Amino acid sequence: MGELYRVGDLRIEAWPGDHNPLHVHVSTKNNELEVKIDISGDEVKVLRPAKDERIRTNSKHTKRALALCQENLEYLQEAVRKYYDAQ
Repeated sequence: MGELYRVGDLRIEAWPGDHNPLHVHVSTKNNELEVKIDISGDEVKVLRPAKDERIRTNSKHTKRALALCQENLEYLQEAVRKYYDAQ
């Protein structure tokens, strides 16, 4: 997993070979909370977990993750593409 961005207690990461759509994982530094954010378009949105995944977020964490990803969308899109291309 590659860390792309960190601010405060939040980390934004991408996993090599992960599935579409283009997305990042936003987690707390202790990994208690994690949400997947779809960054494939002009506006970020929550990527719903697969059937076999547990939801590990709350509304405050989700709102912070969405805002952080939207503020850094262009950088994240470029970084994730470069990261995937390098794998």
